[in-house]
Amino acid sequence: MANYTEIIEGRGTPNGAVLLDISHRSKEYILQKLPRMYRQFLESQMLDISQKPMEVAPTAHYSMGGVVVEPDTGATQVVGLYAAGEVTSGLHGANRLGGNSLAETVVFGRRAGEAAARYAQNIPAQHRSNPVIRAAYEDLDHLIQPGTEIARPLQRAVRDTMWECCGVVRSGERLQEGLERLLNLRAATQALDVRPSAEGYQDLALALDLRAALTAAEATVRSAIERRESRGAHQRSDFPNVDDTLRVNFIIGLNGERQIGAADTTSARSSHRTGNVDARPSAGSGWSASRITQSHLFIRRGR
Repeated sequence: MANYTEIIEGRGTPNGAVLLDISHRSKEYILQKLPRMYRQFLESQMLDISQKPMEVAPTAHYSMGGVVVEPDTGATQVVGLYAAGEVTSGLHGANRLGGNSLAETVVFGRRAGEAAARYAQNIPAQHRSNPVIRAAYEDLDHLIQPGTEIARPLQRAVRDTMWECCGVVRSGERLQEGLERLLNLRAATQALDVRPSAEGYQDLALALDLRAALTAAEATVRSAIERRESRGAHQRSDFPNVDDTLRVNFIIGLNGERQIGAADTTSARSSHRTGNVDARPSAGSGWSASRITQSHLFIRRGR
């Protein structure tokens, strides 16, 4: 928090960092305690951290949000699709403790794997939807086109937007700015230059990665806007306290036009008071339950 504040308020280094100095410890001590860090700075920056300060800054480390799954099986709302690990939501509440992600993948990875195996063994045949397959082909074909935009700079713009507008400390004003920037970036992807070459389909891979990043980023920002409180890793400067009425799950999904939007959370907040913390949109709301995308904060019951 302190590092982020120093950087965001303009007191960081020219590279947008703060200086960390451990040169007062012996080189032998540093090599024993921080061997990977020592090699990393030496190889990437030709910097001997036993002699000079290093530049450091906060970074995105883990997403507490993700797709909604059944806890016992890892089943999603898409029949036959199972998930485990960081892509899923709920296990860690608002803040994952260090090391718990490994235990999560071991325990819930096994659950998901066993459930997926049972599902595969119990179906006589795997049906393929020709319209869905055809739509997927058409989607890829549509991406391959000459254009005026390049994926790499747009990827950088997404990262910069999330750092500047949805970083360690958020505010409603900056989050709204970030959402507008992401929507503009999404519009710019319509003019992506994607051309297969003798070297392969790298342009296409970058385009797909950019589209996925925009989806996750927009869902994250929309969730952060709706959560008008500070809880765990989600810190709002304009709402610095925990709001017990927001001890609910925020679910972000795609509507029928494949546009991301936030569900109405009013009913979710009132239902929490009666013990029901499921904030999913009601039937007939125009949302597709099978298209739940990554959200930033899903708060488990009892957290």
